[in-house]
Amino acid sequence: MLGSCASSKKSNTSNVLTKAPVHTETPHETGAALSMDQPLDIDRQELIRYAKTFLGAPYKYGASDPEKGFDCSGFLYFIFQHYHVKPPRSSYNYEHVGQPVSIQKALPGDLILFRGEHSSKIGHIGIITSNKDALSFIHAAGSGTGVIISNFSGYYKKQFVKVIRVLK
Repeated sequence: MLGSCASSKKSNTSNVLTKAPVHTETPHETGAALSMDQPLDIDRQELIRYAKTFLGAPYKYGASDPEKGFDCSGFLYFIFQHYHVKPPRSSYNYEHVGQPVSIQKALPGDLILFRGEHSSKIGHIGIITSNKDALSFIHAAGSGTGVIISNFSGYYKKQFVKVIRVLK
C-alpha cells in the first residue's frame, strides 16, 4: 500500500532552498518561494481545510496536479506550493526537514512519515489532520483510493517512521 508512493525513489536531491529568500513583501505579493529550513508561518487549520478540498482526487504516480492526480509527495508539494513554499518533491527528502516531535505531541498540520512497503527508507508521507481521540492524516494513499483521510492504526503504525513539525 505505501510502496505505491515510490516517486521518492526517483530523485536524490531535495528541492528545499538552502536559504530563505530576502524580500520585503509577502510571498503572496512577490511570488517568491519560502524555504522549509525554518518553521513556516501558515495557519494549521487553514492548511488542513485546504488539503481537504482535494479529498477524492485520484492517485497518479509522480503527479502533483489535482486534475491528473497526486502521489503522496506530489500532494504535499501541491499543497505547500499554494502557500508559496518550495518543498521537497520526494517523500524521502523530508527525512531531515523540520523538527521531530513525538506522536503524542503531534498537531494538525504536522507531517507524518512512513517507510515504503518492504523498505527501510521513507516512502510515504501525509499531513496530520487530528490528534484528539485518535491520530488521523490526509494523504494520497495509492491506486484505487487517491486522497483520503486515514487513521493511524494497523499497517500505518507498523510502517511509521516519525512526525515532523514544519509549521510554527
